[in-house]
Order: sequence, then C-alpha cells, then structure tokens
Amino acid sequence: MSNHYDAIVIGAGPAGLAASSNLAEMGLKVLTLDEQNRIGGQIYRNVENASVTNLVKMGEEYRRGQDLATRFRKSGAEYLGNASVWNVEREGRVCYSRNGVSERITANYVIVATGAMERPVPIPGWTLPGVMGAGAVNGLAKEADLCPSGTVVLAGSGPLLLLEAALLIEKGVKVAAILETTPKIPSPTILPHVPKAILGTKFLLKGVKMLLDIRKSGVPHYKGVTNLKALGETTVTSVEADYGGKKLSFITDMLLVHFGVIPDSHIYRLVGCHMEWDKNQRYWYPSTDEWGRTNFEQIFAAGDATGVSGALAAEYKGELAALEVAHCHGIIPQYERDCLAKPFLKELQHDGYPRPLIDAFFAPDPNRFAFEDTTVLCRCENITVGDVRNVVSEGVTDLNEVKTITRCGMGPCQGRMCGPALGEIVAAERDSSMPAAGLLTIRPPLKPIPLEEVAAMPIESGGVDPANLFKNQSKKVGH
Repeated sequence: MSNHYDAIVIGAGPAGLAASSNLAEMGLKVLTLDEQNRIGGQIYRNVENASVTNLVKMGEEYRRGQDLATRFRKSGAEYLGNASVWNVEREGRVCYSRNGVSERITANYVIVATGAMERPVPIPGWTLPGVMGAGAVNGLAKEADLCPSGTVVLAGSGPLLLLEAALLIEKGVKVAAILETTPKIPSPTILPHVPKAILGTKFLLKGVKMLLDIRKSGVPHYKGVTNLKALGETTVTSVEADYGGKKLSFITDMLLVHFGVIPDSHIYRLVGCHMEWDKNQRYWYPSTDEWGRTNFEQIFAAGDATGVSGALAAEYKGELAALEVAHCHGIIPQYERDCLAKPFLKELQHDGYPRPLIDAFFAPDPNRFAFEDTTVLCRCENITVGDVRNVVSEGVTDLNEVKTITRCGMGPCQGRMCGPALGEIVAAERDSSMPAAGLLTIRPPLKPIPLEEVAAMPIESGGVDPANLFKNQSKKVGH
C-alpha cells in the first residue's frame, strides 16, 4: 500500500463511491477510506450483501446502490474499510486508525464525503435503554435484517420518520403511535415552493403513497405534538406528549426518534473550513463552490455533508468534485470538465425540484421543544440542560467557554450528540442567533484512539509530528 495518492476520498456512501469511481476510471491513484466494514454508507448500507427481501422492501432507491457498488469495484480505486479517520490537515495529510494501527498518508487532494447524521434532540428520557434513532433501526434492518420486537412508538419529524413507520408497519411490527412534531397545518411559507415541487412528481407521489399506507394501517398518527417525553426507570416503558391541549400517553417497549438529518461537519471544522449557517434547516455546512472546493485548495466537500439533499444529489456532487480534481491534475481540460459536468448539473437541478418544499414542510422549530433543566444534554459527560443555563446566566457567552466550564461537548464524541442542541440553548438564553453563539472547536483525534497507536507512528519530516498532534490547537472555526 502506498503512502501518497492523487486523491483520498473519505466516505464510501453515494458521494464517495461516485467520486472515487470517476477519478479511478480516469487513471488517477485513489484511496477510499470508510469507517464501516462494507461500502454503501448509511443509505446503501450492506447493499452488496442484501437479501432479496431487503432489496424489494427498501425500494428502487436502495437498489440503485448496487450499480454504484459494482462500478466502484470495477474502477480500480483502492478501498480500506474499518478505517476511522481521526485527523485531516489542509495540506492533504490524513491520519486513520485500522485494526489497532494508525497510519498517516498524503494526497494531492482530499474529498471529504462524510454524509449526514440524525439530528440529536435531547428530550426527557432520551438516554433510557429502548430509545433509538429511527435511522439506526433502518440501518440494522439493512445490515442484518433485524426488526424491533414488542410495541414501538415513533416520534419526531421528517420524511425518514414516516418512511421508517411505513416499513415497520409493512413488516408487521406493532406500532402503537406516530407522534409528529410537524405542525398540523403547514406554514404559508411552503406555498412559493409548490410549483417547482410539482416538477418532481415521482418523489411527491411516493410520499403520498407512504402516507396513504400509514393511514390504511389504522396506526394512530398525531401531528403537531409538543413536549415529548420518554418515561421509565431502567428502560423506556411509555411515551408522553402534549396534543391540542390533551396529554397523550402510550405504553411501549421501544421509542424511535427522528428529527431530521444534518451534515456531519466535524472533519471540515477540524481542518478549519469556512462554515455557513442555514437558518431555515438550522445546521452548519461547509462553504464551497459548485465543484465542492472549500476555502482550502486541496480540500473538497461532496454529498450531504455540504447540505442535505438526498442520495441522488450526493452522487452527482461526488461526480462534480471528481471532475474538478481531475481537471486540477491536468487529466482533462476545462472545456471537457464543463462538458462532462452538464448531465450531472442537469440531474442535480431536476432532483432538487421537490427539495425546497420538503425542507419548508419539515423545517425544524426549536420553539416546539421545552428543554427541561433536568434533561441530560451531554451524554458523554452527563451534563444537564440546567448546568449549561446556569453558566450562561452568569455571563458566559461563547460556546467554547461553556464547553470549558461545564465539559459539555468535551467527551469522546466531541459534541456530535450535544453540539447542535447546546448551540440552540445558548443562543436562546442569550436571546441571540446561532452564528453569534459560535461553533464548538474540533480537535484531533476525531475519534477515540489508544495513545500507543500515536506513539507507534513514524516521525515525519513534513506536517505535524505525531507527538505534537494534540498540542497548541488553535481555533479553526470559520464563519
């Protein structure tokens, strides 16, 4: 295995597979790193080994992953699964851990295609056993044909919540209720997006069919609920919510929550990429040009990590990033790059027609959540919402200062599970905006690794020596 590549692609989902395949097909030396042991990312998880039953139930969108996987295998791109990337430098150096050994490699260009993650929302009781993300259950179904046993309640907002509900109902799972925080009556702000969304009829019809299937099942479906709570002593036993002045309560063995998805932005923030705030979808994403180039010459972003748009859009963004990287290598001239990009740009535009309507319909509203003081916010350090509010009330205004004092966001996940809600709480307490509250500083290692792995790494003449990787880390957050 080489220590230097023309391009390193981080992530083997739709964007990463498309980018890697395109570059390798052009003759470039490409390495694809992914944390999972199989290619496909979250959306196409285990697609190469999926059962016939799963291929049918997950639909044609999931089956599209088979074509991507086949192309990738034939492309000649190198692939390393079970590789946890824990440091990326703007000059193209990447550190990863695999099978208990950490390696450092370099590339002329790095394409970061880390995708999206479920938005973590700290409702009371969310740390109880039996409370899971709906996306996690979807992943287990793809990975091992696993299905929840007992009674299930689904709660939250977003298309994936309804999709998972429909899939579970089809599988015969006993669903006690679907509790949507989405308002019963959509906001008038969705109306300007309707004409363009009609151009994406296929996508809309799929959503209508999904809702009809849920209605036909007879499963209680409530919209506009607030104050969700998971109750229980040693495991979740019931779920409560407010609905139209009434208190809803359901006995359950499992609560599946989902509040939309947000870009997985940790690598971009570690590198120091300029980040932008989407005030409607309420998430941070890296600022890029149409090719995915960030403010650093050698760092590209592709897929949902640049803004959540779905699997097809992620794939096309991966193709575009690859074309620009190939152009930068001198493999193709500008006119050929532009010519090859046209069909992807056209498909990207067509795929995006329904997106503004969907985004507006399921737009997150933090006002629908009353974060209680006793609710655990930071699972790693067991910090409550009240702990954070107390510090802010004493005059602390910066998100990283709050982290330093409370340790909220200082655990192994580095704020993946608490960072978004922490920002919302601090901004609300200050009566200011999320950009004003700032972003948590991300430091290497991105994922926990044994110190002996770092100690065993060879000292390099270029870049940061392993011994200095965790020292004097300056703030790298761009706004």
